[in-house]
Amino acid sequence: MSENEKFDEIEEKNEESIETQSDEYAKIIEKLQAENNELKNNFLRAHADMENLRKRSAAEIEKRSKFAISDFARQLLPVADNLTRALNAFKIDEKEHKPETIKNLIQGILLTQKELDGVLEKNGVRKISALGKIFDPNFHQVVQEKEDKSVPVGTVLEEWQTGYTIGDRVLREAMVVVAKGGPKPEKESSENISKDNIDTKV
Repeated sequence: MSENEKFDEIEEKNEESIETQSDEYAKIIEKLQAENNELKNNFLRAHADMENLRKRSAAEIEKRSKFAISDFARQLLPVADNLTRALNAFKIDEKEHKPETIKNLIQGILLTQKELDGVLEKNGVRKISALGKIFDPNFHQVVQEKEDKSVPVGTVLEEWQTGYTIGDRVLREAMVVVAKGGPKPEKESSENISKDNIDTKV
């Protein structure tokens, strides 16, 4: 075999070796790329899961913080009821005709009620507006019906007990007397009804 033939043979073998190595490198690179993509996808999924967990945790903390005082606020409501009953018993609209001691007592009850209302409002507890509104089972509890054809059916005529909300939850429904025998009420969107039933002032 001549020198040229030997050289050609060696060169051919080198080319085959290079091609083989190139194929192997290509497979290794392809494998590494696949592993890299998998790791990237795993990272993105883990990051998304952590972000969702963070959001859920933040929402849960906010929710618990917002409604943590619900039980305490619910226990305070009878105090507010008793203050209202006391004022009603004194017939506050006639207080100018009462003795000075009674006037001072009424004034003291009014101040106490105002302070309690302020504390409730500060903690997100608001009165449910009922009088004159159309009955809403989400906010009102009917205790009696009265014949009244001058107003639409279901209009709240009297409020026996004030209702309250805390945040977007009903803490206690308002106990109401509603009208019957009148015309049908006009339809209104549930969103407007809900907003209309929350008193902006406690």
